[in-house]
Amino acid sequence: MKLLPFELVKAAALAALPRVLDWAGVHWKQVHHEIQMINPTRSNDDGYGSFSINANTGVWADFASGDKGGDVIALVAYLKSYGQGEACKDLARLLGIVNGEASAAVAPMPLPAALPTAEAVLPIPAALMGKMPRSKPHHPGRPVQFWRYNDAAGQPLVFVVRLEPGQNGRSKDYFPLSVWKDADNGKTAWRWKNLNAPRPLYGLDRLAARPDAPVVICEGEKAADAAAQLLPNHVSVCWMNGAEAVNKADFRPLAGRHCLIWRDYDAPGWEAATAVAAQLATVGAASVSHVPVERFETYRPSDASQAPALLDGGQWDSGDDAADALARGWTAAHLHLLLEGAPEAEAATPTVSASPRPAPSALGNPFKVSERGVYFQTEDMDTPLWICSKLDILARTRDKNAGSWGLLVRFTDPDGNIKEWNIPSEQLASSEGAEVIKGLLSRGLLLGAGPKARQRLLEYLARYDGNERATIVPRLGWHDAAFLLPDIQLGQNDERLIFEAAQKQREAMQCIGSLAGWQNEVARYCIGNSRLAFSVASAFAGPLLGVLGSESGGFHFYGDSSQGKTTLLQAAASVFGGPGYLQTWRATDNALEAIAAAYSDCLLTLDEIHQCDSRIIGEAVYMLGNGRGKSRANDKGGSRGAVAEWRVLFLSSGEKTLAAHMAEAKQQMKAGMEIRMLAIQADAGQGFGLFDTLHDKDSGQALSDHIKASVIQQHGSAARAYLERLVQEKDGLAGLIRQQLARFDSEVLPGEAHGQAHRAAARFALVGIAGELASAWGVTGWPKGTAWQAAKTCFADWLKMRGTSGNREDEDILAKVRLFFEQHGEARFTRLSNESILHEHDGHAPDPDDHAPKTISRCGYRLKDKLSGLIKYYVLPESFRSEVCAGMDVNRACKLLTARGALETTKGAGNMLQVRTTPEAKYSKSGRAKVYCVTSALFADNAKEFDDAA
Repeated sequence: MKLLPFELVKAAALAALPRVLDWAGVHWKQVHHEIQMINPTRSNDDGYGSFSINANTGVWADFASGDKGGDVIALVAYLKSYGQGEACKDLARLLGIVNGEASAAVAPMPLPAALPTAEAVLPIPAALMGKMPRSKPHHPGRPVQFWRYNDAAGQPLVFVVRLEPGQNGRSKDYFPLSVWKDADNGKTAWRWKNLNAPRPLYGLDRLAARPDAPVVICEGEKAADAAAQLLPNHVSVCWMNGAEAVNKADFRPLAGRHCLIWRDYDAPGWEAATAVAAQLATVGAASVSHVPVERFETYRPSDASQAPALLDGGQWDSGDDAADALARGWTAAHLHLLLEGAPEAEAATPTVSASPRPAPSALGNPFKVSERGVYFQTEDMDTPLWICSKLDILARTRDKNAGSWGLLVRFTDPDGNIKEWNIPSEQLASSEGAEVIKGLLSRGLLLGAGPKARQRLLEYLARYDGNERATIVPRLGWHDAAFLLPDIQLGQNDERLIFEAAQKQREAMQCIGSLAGWQNEVARYCIGNSRLAFSVASAFAGPLLGVLGSESGGFHFYGDSSQGKTTLLQAAASVFGGPGYLQTWRATDNALEAIAAAYSDCLLTLDEIHQCDSRIIGEAVYMLGNGRGKSRANDKGGSRGAVAEWRVLFLSSGEKTLAAHMAEAKQQMKAGMEIRMLAIQADAGQGFGLFDTLHDKDSGQALSDHIKASVIQQHGSAARAYLERLVQEKDGLAGLIRQQLARFDSEVLPGEAHGQAHRAAARFALVGIAGELASAWGVTGWPKGTAWQAAKTCFADWLKMRGTSGNREDEDILAKVRLFFEQHGEARFTRLSNESILHEHDGHAPDPDDHAPKTISRCGYRLKDKLSGLIKYYVLPESFRSEVCAGMDVNRACKLLTARGALETTKGAGNMLQVRTTPEAKYSKSGRAKVYCVTSALFADNAKEFDDAA
């Protein structure tokens, strides 16, 4: 098989680009190195600017539809709706290329005047109706509706097809579909291509069947179908391709008919209605009038069970049409009442002046926004200037202090991702708006070539005069009665709230899959698995912090590697979002502030604690639990900016506990850190790692792999369902939650437990309560009690690991004192002779035992009391304060030792004992020395061990 000379044809076609475009039947004009074209495959392309090709490279793109290619062969294949092989062959013949080289002996194909072209087949043959394509090549959507345009006899001419989803982030697209015969090879085939102008109206067969009926003309097939129900005495029609294609429609079948125009309620709709009225006047319509669409703002229809009547308080939003009226309960009877009271609807003169006037903001505005982009055109311009891809201005924004004003805009990048950006107003005035242009381009806005497009874009933003307002807030979560997520506000607020860092959070917290899918693939495996159920329930507990006004805090799953700790965090994160929702500890404390604020009132997941600097981890835990970042000074000594704040419940994971992690850096673990991040052993103790049961899986690894794969496909929907119910129930929940907190506390702790243990129990309880609420509201699919029992199991394991329900700080003090004597009981305490106690009673101060090893860095003396069997450590005062109790409150340590029965004292000597048995007593006038007498009762069950050591 001979290979086609693609490279040669590509180069030759680029060199002869104007000729190729003429041959392809494209309307074009050249602007420097760029050739701007009108796209014949897209029926609503009525102006230059959005479809162009680089005359130097051959790269082309239609910025309105997203279609693009890299050379002229691909462009011809696109324009003619066939493969690139056929395009290469046609171009080779056109340019006189045979056998892989240009040949003067072969006459080039003639120019368009002599070139046979494809013709539309009208009407469409019945044999081809069963072969209609059910998908459009290179388009992500699928056909969901077909509108058939017939001739007067009812034979099909062309179809308009609605595809969902649309390209580049649009919810839908409309494309024409027709049959064409190639005059060159005689082939007949369906093509996604429009008919040549003038194009038929939708409903020609209905017009022919009812020659005396008045006509209602709508913009779009869906609106026309709705108008047919609301105005049954009229024949409902529309033209193809929307507001910008009025002049390409054939209105001649409406000659002599009484016509009623039902326009879309926006500025383009008004312009289209004006153009339609002019066309009707040209073809000789008997009369032209307009549906008084403004009256829909005033009136609404009565209930269907009542007699037809118009009531006050209507709704009619920008862009509304007949289909919206039908959806809001309007019927033929109600519309009859509306038209009866509208003098404008009785107008009989088909003049353009009869057109309704648009809102004042639409008059004199040279900017027009359509699906293809933003255009600029004044009366003295023949063609509009394409400025950029579609850019909607949603609202004027400011913070709660009426400062930091800006504009909230939305657009779609070339990959179809929806972007929102709050443009600070100050940037519009700085350096000719350079920061605004750079910001939009970096986010993916497509901008027209040349300085004029940039200038007009800034002017378009500056001219915004809408009344919409939005408040910029620095965090997600609760704002009064409303809960804010990156892309939605749940509950009522005075006005729209905008999260200032919305784009990253929008990507992290998007919804994929369905709630039922998440329940079946993720949540059901939590049943019977205490760790997994507890981690997922933790995600629902975050929003309850704001309901109760509770403090922030978290849990830390620890254990050996490959036990599934990350799986726990991924499952929990799937409640709110996808894989991008999971964060790690690998961040500075400043970065953690921003991360915590971004996840306020939600769940924060932090994987791999070993990645955090051991020197800052303790303070980072304090900061997360306190819900407030650092205050930073500016160069004048004042506060620099607002301090970040949040309420967050966080989950952490790592191979070691926080205490072990800090010990590596020789940092001291404090009780406050322990309570702010409660440690739970990840291993459930059943031999399956984190799992208690495997359900239908063969191993813990298989179940973990299933969950990891499932959370990629199913995430985000559970939080939406839960929060929608929570905002409704919020006001009545606080009392119920507090009752359940008290119930949990009474079930898991003794009455004498310290407040620290009660604080920990409250956080475990909140997780259990949140999981039970989510289950009761149908979010998890779990049986009643699943989350509650998981919280109790995890709390019991935490308490067992902690070792006490008492005060951790007291235990730490005793542990440090105990450690000192364990390490230095012999080396730093000189042994007194066995006769010391006897000498104490005869008033003499004996010398130390001369046979004992020499003591280095002595802290005091030790001896064994023959009466009690205890070892007594006589600690010299300064050594006790500066070494035994280093970094501790000495009085508190003494009280704890006394309560344990491990400190002997002399009445009136404070916490010290007066003794005669130490050498220091020789130098006292009273013959007594004051020491701190710590006994081996400190070691309780370990006393025998120390007896032997003595």
